[in-house]
Amino acid sequence: MDERLRALIEQIPEKPPRSKLEPHLEVIRELRRKGRTYQEIAQFFGDHLNVNVAASTIHAFVQVRSRRRQRKPPIELPPAAEPQMETAPAAANDGGVDGRDANVMERIEALKRRRPPEKAPTPRFEYNENEPLQLAPRTKQEG
Repeated sequence: MDERLRALIEQIPEKPPRSKLEPHLEVIRELRRKGRTYQEIAQFFGDHLNVNVAASTIHAFVQVRSRRRQRKPPIELPPAAEPQMETAPAAANDGGVDGRDANVMERIEALKRRRPPEKAPTPRFEYNENEPLQLAPRTKQEG
């Protein structure tokens, strides 16, 4: 960044907090850790700190700050390597981690090759008022 811009930015004072709850953030967190409800925290603030605030305001305040705390830069993972299949059958394996991985991969491949089961035809019925339900004739079921 340009030195002139940096000097200008450093001269700008920081803004005061917009929320009256900001100075009490640690108190709210500690009360939440102790299992207090937002309503109880609002009552505590009114009784001990002379701050009148609604429970919903405390809830919104906490939610905004928890979202900010949860945001972390995404972790870049290396691309996944193709698993190496063992040439020996799984039964001849000593049961090590590689053998289990190969066995799992074989089962996954078998499931991918398997065709989905055929859908069983659902019976359909005819409804006539004041009569019991009747199974519809085959020609109506297939259509």
